[in-house]
Amino acid sequence: MSGKIMIKDRGCIVGITGNSGCGQSTAASFVAEHCAGVCSLDTIGHRLLNKRYVQRDLADGFSNRSMQAMDESEIRSELRSIVFDDPQKMAILNSILHPRMVRWASISAELMKYGKGIKVLEGALIYELKIDRYPDYMIVIEDTAERCAERIAARDDIPVEYALKRWDRQFPIDAKVERADYVVHNTRDMDYMKQQILTIFGDIENRLLI
Repeated sequence: MSGKIMIKDRGCIVGITGNSGCGQSTAASFVAEHCAGVCSLDTIGHRLLNKRYVQRDLADGFSNRSMQAMDESEIRSELRSIVFDDPQKMAILNSILHPRMVRWASISAELMKYGKGIKVLEGALIYELKIDRYPDYMIVIEDTAERCAERIAARDDIPVEYALKRWDRQFPIDAKVERADYVVHNTRDMDYMKQQILTIFGDIENRLLI
């Protein structure tokens, strides 16, 4: 458990991360009513796919002009088929999206500093994108690769094998746990995870009163 003490004259930013399928978005939803705002990396990514300049760069990067006429959900489906089991094409996708995601997340984090209360920055790639420097506290949601892959496969309608490869492209979950201020174990039911995350938020709220 963290021994950090917060500065009371600005907002507190809490990062919630894990690997794909660990449940960080669900954890963030449990505390949404207890905080002053939530910024989701997934939401940032989805919004970027609606931007014409991003669609143009994707069309150029993959030599696929039809992507410029697609909506966000169609682009996501197309990208899954393009980068499936292809590290080179995944690198192209990341080179287009990740710098922009970092820029948007950085701006959001700077805005979160204003005003009191707890704000949440949530997403699987907080450590990978090196934006863990913004949160005052980091919470890592932990679970096994197998369980997470099953969740991802069911959610995104993709093979479990592909979900496992997505997991393998992220930092090892043990490495994230080592860097965390708090750890939530998503190894049982939702009530168990909810109890843990609310207890952690209660601890952080108490620290803000010191």
